[in-house]
Amino acid sequence: MHTTISSTETGEVVFNHNGDFSGDVRIVTDAGELWVPFGALKELVATYVRAKAIRKLERATDDAVLGL
Repeated sequence: MHTTISSTETGEVVFNHNGDFSGDVRIVTDAGELWVPFGALKELVATYVRAKAIRKLERATDDAVLGL
């Protein structure tokens, strides 16, 4: 298991996960512990990134969209 620690405004969040990000992720906060399938976390983050990219593209100029 690998450990990733994130500091937030409300405290520390600890993620215990497989090195290849397979299987479940153990998330530990002051409020307790939760096991979440990595695929669910990946889907959540991909949805966030997709929405952010769409907003950026919608505001972009034609040249920026084309990489010019």
